Amino acid sequence: MSTTQQTATTHDTARVPSPQEHGIGARVSIHPHCDDFVEVIVGALDDVETAGLTDGLTIETDEVSTYVGVRETPAEERLARYLTGVIAAATRRSDGGHVVAHILLSRGCPCVRSCDVTTTELPSAAPVDVEATGIPAVAHWALYPLLEGTSDGADHMPLIKAAIEAAQRRGTATSATHYATRLNGDVAEVLATAISAWALVGTEIPHVVSHLTVSVGSPTAGAAQ
Repeated sequence: MSTTQQTATTHDTARVPSPQEHGIGARVSIHPHCDDFVEVIVGALDDVETAGLTDGLTIETDEVSTYVGVRETPAEERLARYLTGVIAAATRRSDGGHVVAHILLSRGCPCVRSCDVTTTELPSAAPVDVEATGIPAVAHWALYPLLEGTSDGADHMPLIKAAIEAAQRRGTATSATHYATRLNGDVAEVLATAISAWALVGTEIPHVVSHLTVSVGSPTAGAAQ
């Protein structure tokens, strides 16, 4: 079989992997700044499970963070609702105190398994829409398209620029800061913005990572816009 025939055969048999197969998920750490932080963290995790926000997800918590792996579509929507729910629950349980969440999003290359996208198509992604919580938040957001083999002139900056422009159109991206873009708004919209833009890049690049530090109720709120 010729190289051309092999390429055509691979393309013809390509399929769209499930979220679990493609490796769509996140790691999240919640840090409530209050004396009863243990009860707040554990209670928030229980709240989202009781609310049914863990449906279609694999949840694994250790001493450092909680892994959230998506098993079923719509992947991005499930992820956004879970993360919004955890942060909102922690905020409410801490009586509106200062809560910080560190979130690492990854799309492609599931867990410790090797990547093989030669026989699969990249999953599509619809814009995420999550019901508002009434909780204002600010976040520093960074996006990393993991391009392989840059000798062909591949450039990551157009992808990042397009993602930021998408966030600006939603009205959430307010300014650039060192190594990040600042997002402001309801915690649901902040997360929906970052997840939608990250997923959009993931429809073009097999492996995309994004990082957010989300802050609610900071004592320095309004100091920098």
